[in-house]
Amino acid sequence: MVSGVYGAGTVRHAFALMVGAVSLLLLLLGTVGLVFVPARAHADECSTLLVSGNPDYPPYLWPDPANPAELIGANAEFIKMVGREIGVKMQVRHEGPWGRVQEEVRRGNIDMIAGAFFTPAREHYMDYLRPAFQGTQTRIWTLDTFPRKIHNWQGLLGLDGVTVIHNSFGPAFDNFADQNLELQEIPSLSQSLRLLTLGRADYLIYEDFPVTAFLARNNITGIMAHPVEISAEDLFITLSRNSPCNTPEMRVRLSSAIRKLVEDGVMKRLLAGNIDLWGGLVN
Repeated sequence: MVSGVYGAGTVRHAFALMVGAVSLLLLLLGTVGLVFVPARAHADECSTLLVSGNPDYPPYLWPDPANPAELIGANAEFIKMVGREIGVKMQVRHEGPWGRVQEEVRRGNIDMIAGAFFTPAREHYMDYLRPAFQGTQTRIWTLDTFPRKIHNWQGLLGLDGVTVIHNSFGPAFDNFADQNLELQEIPSLSQSLRLLTLGRADYLIYEDFPVTAFLARNNITGIMAHPVEISAEDLFITLSRNSPCNTPEMRVRLSSAIRKLVEDGVMKRLLAGNIDLWGGLVN
């Protein structure tokens, strides 16, 4: 019941004024930056960056047998050295298969990738930090008893091939494969090599260092690389466009550190050590 002193209209008017005042106060607080903002909204708050990559990629990256939630390898060591150069901790985590890692980077749930090839599609959701820190070569692998010598890409026509899912070997070969080849994508390199050794695939498309490392570690013989250039691609460190730590200042700091380490020839030493480390691990 409304008292005789204040009518219902007066009360409604007073309430409206109060709501308006509260809204104005919230607007002013937001303007001067006093309302809550998400964590790590500024580069100076980014003391730790979450890094991941392809976990099926020795000697560059693979899960640590002693702690499978972490990734180790040449790329993991390199990105941690980059972090030390700029005073940022790089947490290199095993965040699942390569396809999932790329999706989480796209969403901004992972800050960085320690080793990715350039593709126009990926550039929509992550920045490539230059210079590249490592070069790779992709080859055609078959059993050494394979009856056909492969001298060019057309030599793959009519054959059953395998590669690892969500990989890219440069726009030219990717387009050729999409239009002309029967190239099945397999979840892991070890599974792809198994299909090849069992004769359930005619050839494998993959990079030289990882295949060589897998063959050596598992004492697999009878597989050869054909002298056909599929692609010579560069590996880059990338930064998610949706990471709250992706600022011009952070990109400059990271690129400067990468350039210094590249000029010092760091990756050559890291690769040699991690090929030995991978080969010394037993299943």
